[in-house]
Order: sequence, then C-alpha cells, then structure tokens
Amino acid sequence: MNQIIRPVTGQPSELWTRWPFSMTDEMVCYFDTAAEPANVHLEMRIPARLDQPAFRTAAVTAITANQRAVSRLAAGGALRRRYVWEHPDRLDTDPVSFTTFADGAELARQRIAFLGRSPSLEVSPPVRLLVASGPDADYVILNAHHAAMDGQSCLELLRDIGRQYRGVPPGGMPSEPSPERGAARQAGLPGAGQVSSALTDVSRLPGEPDLPGRPRRRRARRPARIAGERGSERGYGLHMMLLPGIPVVAEFAAGGRATLNEALITSLITTIGRWNAEHGRPARLIRITVPVNARKRSELSSAGNHSRLVTIAALPPRREDELWPLLLDVARQARQARQQPGPPLGPSFRGLAAIWCPAVVKRRVVRAALRIVGPLVCDTVMLTNLGNVADPPDFGAPGDSTMAFSAQAQMPRGMCVAAITAGGRLQVVFRYNRALLDQAATGRFAEMFAAALGEITCTD
Repeated sequence: MNQIIRPVTGQPSELWTRWPFSMTDEMVCYFDTAAEPANVHLEMRIPARLDQPAFRTAAVTAITANQRAVSRLAAGGALRRRYVWEHPDRLDTDPVSFTTFADGAELARQRIAFLGRSPSLEVSPPVRLLVASGPDADYVILNAHHAAMDGQSCLELLRDIGRQYRGVPPGGMPSEPSPERGAARQAGLPGAGQVSSALTDVSRLPGEPDLPGRPRRRRARRPARIAGERGSERGYGLHMMLLPGIPVVAEFAAGGRATLNEALITSLITTIGRWNAEHGRPARLIRITVPVNARKRSELSSAGNHSRLVTIAALPPRREDELWPLLLDVARQARQARQQPGPPLGPSFRGLAAIWCPAVVKRRVVRAALRIVGPLVCDTVMLTNLGNVADPPDFGAPGDSTMAFSAQAQMPRGMCVAAITAGGRLQVVFRYNRALLDQAATGRFAEMFAAALGEITCTD
C-alpha cells in the first residue's frame, strides 16, 4: 500500500525544514543492509482487541505530529558529502498494517518477517507498525530505522498513539494509573522518562562515597567474540525471555547494592565467559557496548539517534566467588562512564566519519573497514535497557500489558541483548545474527544468562 496520507490534525507544520544527520545517524545508515537491517523494535502485548480503523487514525495523527517520526532523507546529488533530514508536511505511505495469528509460533514468524527490513529513509515515515491479532491478545509491533529513532523515542511515539486512540488531546490529562503503576511510583521505581540507559540511577557502593577523579584505564586488548554455534546465512532471529517478576540485586557483604542494569551487564559478561569456555575458547577481555541517552533538551523532538555509546570491559569470572567482585567492578565502571562526558562514538568510528569523500564512497569504506578491522576493534556485544516503564502506553484495555524491545545485531558482534520492564515483569530479548548462532543455540545462551542473573538477584 503506497497511498498519500495527509495530516489528520489540520495543524500546520514546518514545510521542508532541514537539518544535517549527526555522526551517529550517518554511521547507522552506512551499517544498514538488507541482510543486517539497522532498526529498532518495540512491541506491546495488549490483552484486548483493538479497533483497527481507530488505531490507524491514531497512528497517522501521532506520527504526523511527531517531528522525529515524520522525517525523511532529503534528496541529494550523487556526490553529496552529508545526509540531511527534512520534515515534510504529510506522510508518503501508510505506516500501519494488520495481520492475524493462530499461535505463538506463527506470531514469531510474522514478527521476524516484519523486522527483516529497516523502513526506508527516503519516504516518510521511517517507522512501520504491525497490529497482530491472536486468540487472546493483540500485539502492536513497531519497526523504526535506527538512524531516525531510538528506543526512547519509539516508546514516546507509542505513548502518543495510545493517547490519540483513547481520544486524549495533546497535553491532556493521562488516564488514571493502574494499581501496579501507582505502586511502582510509590516504591520509587524509575519511569521511562527517568531511565533511558543502563547507566542511570546508580546507588552508592561500599567503600566509594564519592566518585574517583578519573575513570579506570585498561590496557587495550583485542576483545572476545561470542563463539559461534550452527550459524548459517545472514539475517536476524529473536529469542524473547519474559521473567516472572523484577529481579532485585542482593546487597554486597560490606553494604550497598548495584542496580539491576549493572547486574544485567555482569550476567552478560559471565554468560559469554562460560559460553566461550564451553566451546574451548580461551578467556579474553569482554567489552559490552552500552548506549547512554545523551539527548539535549533542544533535541527532544528532533530526528535521529541521540545515544552516546560507552564501553564496560572486564575479564569473565573463572570461579563463582569472583561474580561479586565482577559486579562491583562493573558498577564502578558504570558510575564513571555516567559521570564522564564524551563523544557519541568511539575513536575508530569518529575517524571513519571524518573521511572527506562523498557519502556513497564513505559507505563502501565503512562497510569494508567493518569487515576487515571490525573483529579487532568492535566490542563483544551490546546491551541496551529502556528501564522500568512505570507509565507504559495505554490503549484503554484492562489487565496487565507486557513490552519487548530489541536493536540491531550486525557482525562481528552478532548479538544485541535488550531489556525493558513493564507491568511488573522484566523482558529480555536476544536479537542474534544467524551468521553466528541458530535458534537452539541462542535459547541455550539465554538459559545461561538467566542462570547467571539468578546468582546475583532474587525475584521481587
């Protein structure tokens, strides 16, 4: 379907407003391929049947009013050096589609097919929505190009669609929070507006009343790679793990505790170490890429990926009694990374972005560098966490809703672990590259991750 969708609100927008891509947006575009799409996925299970015409109207209205979601790549010549965003006054294509499924296996196949390509940046909007209706619930699945939107902006867009669906005007009063949401607020759990990375809301640690003056320096080493198992062709798969509650990190013996986010990083380092040892790989330094929300107040409505990428690095524990020192080390690194400002990308990618040549040439250079040098310099894996969404999108359906989230997993990393907490439950999604692992292998990896997480947490 490729019809022109006009704004429903009737409010004028800035026609052909333009601004250049950021360095991060530009790199994401270069990494985006048909085999390894650079997209972000957010979905919500709603225990009710949505009104399809009302949902389409709500989605078009919300997207049209959202500068990030309506933006597209401005036309340019073959020799242009920079990509530029433009903000049209209407959508070029219908962003919503509907389907049905009989069981979970059919839903999983349709989800993978839907997420198998990034939405095109050349037409507005760079986001697509699929409403999948099953026997007991509807699933709203959002697929956005990661150059245009990040996880936080996808969450805000889904909230806007929920408000439009319920007939709440922009700036109107939200619906009465459910008892679960109210309890979360009273307990001090961070909402999505407060938690936008795995490095926020860090509690004090034993023996460290103040942050050290400088971050820890580690000798540069070639990072570990996840050992492959039954990998085949390129393309992504998803393994979704819904935990029964919200894990709580146990206290250190000396007092104080780390955050759940730091426990997730620690568990991932431990899992990779155990997985690689099981496959006969020697222990190497494991580096975890963690996105930090670096969006400025002036950029709240602008298109793009406003994350700053930081790295948490550690050797995997050799014995069970080394798990707690690892957690403490990870927590200290997280505190330092959160406090230390820095550029959005590492030095290798900044160097590539600074190359003076047309964008079409730079894309080929970046892709070649990723294939040749990537295994030597790229971090081992990425972990991204949207935190505890105490006020999830509301479509007026009674009952608890759950949410899931994932991001791209290009080689040589080959995996992205994404977490989101909603409705009192934590969902962890392992998006894996089929060139590295197959579905069964990823399932075993996820079980090892859950076991490692259980060693330092308990279920609330």
